[in-house]
Amino acid sequence: MKVCAPIPWFPIVSSRNESQGPVVGEWNGLTVYRPKFFYFPRILKNYDAQLYARGLRQWLQELCKSWRPDVLDAHFIWPDGVAVAALARKVGIPYVITLRGKLYECLPIPSQKKQCEDALKHASAVISVSGPMANEAFKLGVPKNRIFIIPNGIDRMRLRPGNKELSRQKLGLPENRRILVTIAHLGHRKGHKEAIQALAGLPNDVQLVIVGGAAQGGNADILRDVAARFDVSDRLILPGPQPYEKIPLYLNAADASVLASYREGCPNVVLESLACGTPVVASDVGAVRDILPEPEVGRIVPPQEVEPLRGALADVLNRDWDQKEIVRASGVKSWDEVAKDVQNVFCKVLRTKG
Repeated sequence: MKVCAPIPWFPIVSSRNESQGPVVGEWNGLTVYRPKFFYFPRILKNYDAQLYARGLRQWLQELCKSWRPDVLDAHFIWPDGVAVAALARKVGIPYVITLRGKLYECLPIPSQKKQCEDALKHASAVISVSGPMANEAFKLGVPKNRIFIIPNGIDRMRLRPGNKELSRQKLGLPENRRILVTIAHLGHRKGHKEAIQALAGLPNDVQLVIVGGAAQGGNADILRDVAARFDVSDRLILPGPQPYEKIPLYLNAADASVLASYREGCPNVVLESLACGTPVVASDVGAVRDILPEPEVGRIVPPQEVEPLRGALADVLNRDWDQKEIVRASGVKSWDEVAKDVQNVFCKVLRTKG
């Protein structure tokens, strides 16, 4: 296997390093190629996939002279999947597209929807990280026998049940409070404003920790203003973005985790929380119903509604949970298990090709 992670490039906007052409590197024993492709920032977005394909065409043709892949594997439908579909037809190689949430942004845009539809219909297989997204692929014309639902997996070496008190001590979190943890960037679509409003309706011993950095127009100051408006400033903790190795500590320190997103593909943080034995309250988006058995491991609520969120959080906080039972009931898969599922799809494509 070889990996291609293209670099979008535009004069002035892109750094000098990004403008110097393809870079080849090694990562965990894999060869990683970084060809650049031209794009227009903020405008003419319907052409992103065509420009992506044009930027990779020569690189792929050269690669095929010395090492011809059996399958092209594209992640995200736009612009990657649409571009790979065009490239695959050019070089005569079957391709697989994995849907990870971007499809929902393309469906309301006629040009992008049509391009996605064409790419999906001609794919040898379509992997979806959620049932609802798989249904969208079916509605766009992909036969059911070419659609495979494979939710994300987690790193079992890092994500597992731990001691709540010790985790709080390491993070400097209060040991005598009930703690909710959200791990997500601070953009508005993650539902942090609704979570803060819900916090205001919970007892005073409940605190909310939001781990993440500024993104998509959202930042800590905006959330602090929301907390002040609802008189919960002293109950909101914003530690900012944290290194991956600290994520298990935050999840194990929590009495429950919350993800109030407006939109998701397959939210890894739900899987990570369940792997740590921490119950989850999440909005009903993306793959949440596929990965969050209710009521065994948490609650699912409508997105963008404060009162159902508050009620679910109160319910979860007032229950006694067993970490090991949450892990067992959730059935979260490891990276290795998910890799085998994906490998089986590739093998099926190659058998069909043969």
